[in-house]
Amino acid sequence: MKKTKAQAEQTRQALLHAAEILFCERGAARASVLDIARTAGLTRGAFYHHFKDKTEVLAALIQQSRTPEYDPPALLELQSDPLSALQAFCTELLQHFVADPRQQRMFSILMQGREALGDLEPLVRARREELFRSVDAYEALLEQAKREGRLSPNWRPRTAAAVLYSMMLGLVDQWLRAPDSLDMRWASDSCIAQLFSAFRLNAAKK
Repeated sequence: MKKTKAQAEQTRQALLHAAEILFCERGAARASVLDIARTAGLTRGAFYHHFKDKTEVLAALIQQSRTPEYDPPALLELQSDPLSALQAFCTELLQHFVADPRQQRMFSILMQGREALGDLEPLVRARREELFRSVDAYEALLEQAKREGRLSPNWRPRTAAAVLYSMMLGLVDQWLRAPDSLDMRWASDSCIAQLFSAFRLNAAKK
């Protein structure tokens, strides 16, 4: 009996979910097509019906993990209070990450090295570099804050953007490595709030 579109999509999603888990736990280089199919409870033939190879699977996972609402370039629209807008964005981004296991697994995959990724490393590197460019959007908002006299003179926009981005990556990395060592929901609010308090102009007057 011919599968319906809904059944075909269900099979496709099962394969993607299996690949995501295996790529995260073993590394893409060590997860075979057969491993993915078996983990999904399917056959190798089912895999090749939906995907050409593991590269196509990873490309689909990357595309699926994109969240336009958390795309930093969207922040570059005119903001009446750039520091508050950036603070809210970073806080919500981390809280969304904590609540979404799929985003957590994809982050772990994207941060793997060449040995774990094998031939898929260039695809991951391109996406990783795209994420790293988020710091440019942060810097643009901090530049706006400086022009408007909102940024403390203790900070240069580029330095502030680098510190903010590094702190966020550090919090995520620590939490993923040792979840019990950090209350990420607290950190996503308190740590970011503390840093933005230092960014604001009134911090220079204390």
